[in-house]
Amino acid sequence: MTTEEIRGEIARLARDKLCFEGAVESTSRLVEDLGLDSMHLMTLAMAVEDHFEVCLDEDDEAGILTVADLVAVVEGKLAS
Repeated sequence: MTTEEIRGEIARLARDKLCFEGAVESTSRLVEDLGLDSMHLMTLAMAVEDHFEVCLDEDDEAGILTVADLVAVVEGKLAS
């Protein structure tokens, strides 16, 4: 998958699982811009794991602040 395809799927998951209606850009910050609280972050993480069949660990999650960060982690997991 390309970076843009992964970003698009993450945006779709945010809409489907979190009922998020705004724009999901690469630069969007998960908490500040998308307004995700801890439950929403967990829900999104689980949806990403299920959809892409990857496992996000605590070290991964600690460094994910933006959509681009999440995309990069998913890309890395898919490549390995």
